[in-house]
Amino acid sequence: MGLSRSDVGCWIVKCNPSVWDYFGARAETGSDPQVRESTWSMSRSSARPALVRKGDRIALWVTGPKSPGIYEVGTVTSDGVLDWPDGFDTEHAVDREKMSAPCLGVEFTAVRLTPTTYVPRAEVTAAPELLRCEQIRAPRMPNPGYLTHDETAALTELVAARVGAAELARVGWDG
Repeated sequence: MGLSRSDVGCWIVKCNPSVWDYFGARAETGSDPQVRESTWSMSRSSARPALVRKGDRIALWVTGPKSPGIYEVGTVTSDGVLDWPDGFDTEHAVDREKMSAPCLGVEFTAVRLTPTTYVPRAEVTAAPELLRCEQIRAPRMPNPGYLTHDETAALTELVAARVGAAELARVGWDG
């Protein structure tokens, strides 16, 4: 049985630092928790991007061996996914070929967490409600992944403890 919109509490988009330098890009915009406009790419090989809608919750997971975890949480602001025939932002590309390939993308408003306030993978796996989430069970799934509604509630608690409920409300993560 396939995934439906009713299954999804939050979309997860993943950044592979060996493909795109997320931390280098962030250095240019500051490191304090802040609400910012953001964009991310999604796979053309998955049917999931067609399920993404404006107003959906979304979170950015940075992968890799160094400091993996959730670095942004927010809400989709584009009318679903966008077609990016020229690929994703190549300015901070580590793998220019991969980043310049045509892809789908999404725009969102997000709270950017800092290196001291992000939700590390170890905390995700320590939370019983998140231990079996798709990102932990199948980390190589193409963008977007997802969290169930219960998993999203657990992530919301972890992030609210770091940045406060008011900041989360600014990006549609209230209640």
